[in-house]
Parts: sequence; structure tokens; C-alpha cells
Amino acid sequence: MTGSTSASDAPGQPSESVSGQQLLAGFGSLRNGLRQWMQANIPTDGRMTVPRATLLLGLTLKSEPAGMGELGEPLGMSPRNMTVLVDGLEKEGLVRRVAHPRDRRVKLVELTPAGRRVVEQELGPSHAAAAALFDDFTPEERGELLRLLVKTGDALRARGVDVPSRGQG
Repeated sequence: MTGSTSASDAPGQPSESVSGQQLLAGFGSLRNGLRQWMQANIPTDGRMTVPRATLLLGLTLKSEPAGMGELGEPLGMSPRNMTVLVDGLEKEGLVRRVAHPRDRRVKLVELTPAGRRVVEQELGPSHAAAAALFDDFTPEERGELLRLLVKTGDALRARGVDVPSRGQG
């Protein structure tokens, strides 16, 4: 192919050949594709959605109950939508609201034993299947991708965007 190179046909090209706009567009298109991939790999009984699965999986990463704002941020969900999501999961007995240890006005969310079973028995295998997407990468490529994702998160935080640090779930 002749002419100018693009990010898609020139991996490994010097960084000046790829613009920030191209990278932003690439992230935008990957967002939808990753969501579809995750949806395709969650249990198909009709009651599990990507937000429900993400919330349940996210709670397993927490060492203590978490606030709905903290849980809703990575999902990009409004407080109202988070309330509806948690209400549904609570009605099914998968999560419960508990009092904040220092602020009685605040309710936190935690997994119930039934919720933990759903994560382990239903979501664990589907999460592993979705993560298999990265089996196409070499260990070095996975390490480099993670390094660049962490660096992107650092750049967002430096600009005042509240992005959880790696390991915060």
C-alpha cells in the first residue's frame, strides 16, 4: 500500500505518524466492540447484562462494601440508574445495602453469599472466556498494553479526571 500510513496498517511506526485523534477514535470503536464481546460471553439466561455482571464482578474486587457512586463511575451510570440496578440485584438477593461505618446517611453495597455464588459459578467462567480475547497477544504485548493503559489512566488523572488506579477495581 502506498501513500500515508495509518495506525491500522503500520503497527510499530514512529509515534509521530499516529495522531491523538486517531488513537481517540480507536478507543471509541474498541469500547463498543469490547462491550459486545463481553455481552456475548455472559450467561444467556436473559437476566444478566453487562452492567449487572460488571457490578457483581467489581464487588468481588472490593475488600469492604462500596458506595454506589464508586461502583457506578466505571459503568458511566447516573445515580438514578445505579439505584435501579442495585434495587434489582438486591431484590434477587445478590447484593445488600449496609450502613456506612462512619456516616449513617450513606448506604454501601456488598455481595451476599448468593451473589458470590453467581459470580463464581456463572460469571467467573464467562469472564475468563471474555478475557481469552487477549490470548491472541504475546506476554510482552499484554505487558505493553497494560503499561500503556496505566499511562493513559495517569494522564487522565493528571487532567482532573477521576479514574481508579490499577488494583482499585
